[in-house]
Formats: sequence, structure tokens, C-alpha cells
Amino acid sequence: MKMVFVCTGNTCRSPMMAAMFRDYAKKVGFDCEVACAGMKGGGSPVNPKAAHTLALRGLSAEGHVSSVFGEKDADADFVFTMTDEQRDELRSRHPSLRVESLSVFAGGDIADPYGGTQEDYDATADVFEGILGKLHDYIVTHS
Repeated sequence: MKMVFVCTGNTCRSPMMAAMFRDYAKKVGFDCEVACAGMKGGGSPVNPKAAHTLALRGLSAEGHVSSVFGEKDADADFVFTMTDEQRDELRSRHPSLRVESLSVFAGGDIADPYGGTQEDYDATADVFEGILGKLHDYIVTHS
């Protein structure tokens, strides 16, 4: 089973969520492939503040290079975006894909910490941490 997490530039939110979900899945024995992509951009490393936030949790996105959501991601079983707007755009571009917004699990869009403080990145990861179990349950139930 393949999951793809999508944010704007694939340097902050989606690499953090991918690393965190990959770790969660390993801990609970859930076999899956986890990837991430952006709506635009590409070719950049993970944001240093995002990397620091992951390191504080014992995780890493070392070697990550941002990419734009495209055909390589179209074989995903589930695509999860950070915002409803991103969900709607991907649904219109790829009508056969199962695309959901993480807002369903978080109670609203996941704010982009880009350009913010380290605390903004940590707060974003805290939101992700709070939805990992709900997200896993959703995937299992809807597989």
C-alpha cells in the first residue's frame, strides 16, 4: 500500500509528515510505502527548521529532495494533502485518485510553517503527531 503526503513546496510539511507516518507505521507493524511531493517547486532539500523538528523526535529526512506531484505518484492508494484547496486541485487533475485533506483529521487545514519560527515547525509536527493514529485507522478502514 502506498501513501503520498502533499504540501505546497515539499520542503516542510509533507517531508515531516512522511517521516513521522513512516515511523508510526513501523512501530505499529503497518506495512506501507510512504512518499511525499509538492504542488510546485522541486529540487530543494528539506527546510533546516523541519529537519531540526524531526531530529528532536529522533527522525530524519536526510537526503530528501523536493519533487512535484506527478505521474510517479499516481499509483498511490491514498494521497493526503495539507489543505482542502490542495485536495480539490489534485482531485480535479487526477479524478481517479483517492485524495483526502488532513484537515479531516486535524479539524482544519495544516498551516504552512515556511518562513516562520522554529516553534511554528514544532507546532506543525505536534499536529501531525496528534493525528497519526486517526490517519492509520482511516487507512485500515478504507483499504
